[in-house]
Amino acid sequence: MKSKLTAVLTALLLIFAAIPFQAQAATQFSDVGKHWAKNEIIYLSDRNIIGGYPDGTFKPNEPITRSQAASMLIKALKMPLAENTSVAFKDVSKKSPYYQILATVNEKGILRGDNGYMRPGEKTSRAQMAAILRRAFDMPLDKQATFIDVTPSHWAYQDINGIAKQRVAGGSNGKYMPSDSVTRAQFSAFLVRAMDDKMKLSSYRSYVSTKGKTVEQDGFTYFIDLDEVGYSELIKKNMATDKREVLLKSKDVPISSWDYSSALYLFSDTRFIVYNEEIFIPYYSGGFHEADELPFAYAVMKMKIDGQDLVKMKEPSQMSNMFVWNDRIFYTDMGPRAIGPDDFKDSTLVFYSTAMDGSSEKRKEFTFDARATFDLFDVHRNREAGGEFLSVLHDHSTMYYFNKKGVFKYSLLDKKTIKLSNILGKRMEVTDTQLIVTDTKGKKHSLKK
Repeated sequence: MKSKLTAVLTALLLIFAAIPFQAQAATQFSDVGKHWAKNEIIYLSDRNIIGGYPDGTFKPNEPITRSQAASMLIKALKMPLAENTSVAFKDVSKKSPYYQILATVNEKGILRGDNGYMRPGEKTSRAQMAAILRRAFDMPLDKQATFIDVTPSHWAYQDINGIAKQRVAGGSNGKYMPSDSVTRAQFSAFLVRAMDDKMKLSSYRSYVSTKGKTVEQDGFTYFIDLDEVGYSELIKKNMATDKREVLLKSKDVPISSWDYSSALYLFSDTRFIVYNEEIFIPYYSGGFHEADELPFAYAVMKMKIDGQDLVKMKEPSQMSNMFVWNDRIFYTDMGPRAIGPDDFKDSTLVFYSTAMDGSSEKRKEFTFDARATFDLFDVHRNREAGGEFLSVLHDHSTMYYFNKKGVFKYSLLDKKTIKLSNILGKRMEVTDTQLIVTDTKGKKHSLKK
């Protein structure tokens, strides 16, 4: 009898946590008066979607369970409970006050069980919360990277990007922290933003840049093409309508005193970076006399994604394999003069980061050996195609590199290096789950990232 009474009381407390305790108004919760999510908690309480505990508290920092989250969604969506359902859970009795709620969200595909277990008392993770809300409010999945700690291999990657793009969830210092438990206050805030456009975050932003010869972002494709007379130009194309807009022509780039006659601003092998509202374009700024102690130089220019505000931000420089991550610019120094893709020589490189202006707050991040091998834009004059080492590759929050000892990866998140293989590499490419390394004999090897 005592165990049954304890079970009943526990169930009632769980229900009070998600279903309003009518005697308690949100403005009277003793522990939310100065809480950051006060407005969102009031919003839900006023609509009878969530309530407090009998002791007059809301417990905003307590983790929310799967059953509590399901109860809030049922009320928020005004979803009729499933009747005469035959679904059976191994860990939820049909006599449980949560049975119909969990059966309903399970049948709708919003909150799913696993091998017959619904895990009603389990804490909800931030990744699970993203998937639940995205399904419940039918938000689109999104492939664009948003947070530095959520890679494409994460099971909820597209769910998390999706709710972020809809301005429902933001991160902290570029991180989403997908494994952390969601608190009652956090879930309240996320739910309110999903329900009401006026309550959404003011804007969306990513903390991971996209780099390549072709870049897709927010429904547009960016790439280099030739005009009718053979000049290179940076194109922005609407993926839905195929409408093209010329953002920049090589001949329109203002020449500075550092740009020698051999400067190359845009060409087919240009790998540019798109980061939120800006495009960063590394370019070959020309050769120097030997007395200058730098036989070649590279620089960086940037512009808005609408083609406005073009500036040269780094000239001259020896910035190689540049990318943007968590509001900082990362690059390696150029090392020795480049050699062709079929010649191999290891060089010690230094991995740096700076503030977004490309020069201030410069930090040495990592020193490593990599092969000094490039694609050559002009074989006869030994001009490198954009100053990109083929032996160094950035992908999301990881830098991959190879040298005479094998293939390695360096994590920007934990600053650790791991050896992946003894393969002697020639070039690399990545997919969502694999690093594909071509060895010196031309054979391709697939390595797990």
